[in-house]
Amino acid sequence: MPSVHEGVADMTVDTRLTNRELRAAADRLLADRCDVPAGSVMRTFSRAVRTTLLDGFSSSEVVAEAERRTRELLAQRPAAAGRPYLRMWAGVGVLAVPRPRRAR
Repeated sequence: MPSVHEGVADMTVDTRLTNRELRAAADRLLADRCDVPAGSVMRTFSRAVRTTLLDGFSSSEVVAEAERRTRELLAQRPAAAGRPYLRMWAGVGVLAVPRPRRAR
C-alpha cells in the first residue's frame, strides 16, 4: 500500500508563481505592443492573471495563459484616441470638446 495519500500534491517540484516570471511576461508584452500605452498593457495583463487564477489554472500555466489572454485582448483594442478615423471605425465617434467662453 503506497504511503502517498490520494489528493495530496507532489511538493518535490516548485510550481509557485514567481514575480520574476510575471515581470518577464509583462516586459515581453510591453516590448511587443509599443503602440498601446504601458498602463493599459499592465492593467490588461493584471486582469488576465487574476482571471486565469480564478479559472483554476495551475501555477505553472498561469503566466503563459495570462500572456495569451492579454495578447488576445490587446488585439481587440481600438486604435489610439488621437486618430478620429479609427475611432469612428471602432464605433466610438469623435469627441467634441466645447470651447470655453471668453471671460468678460
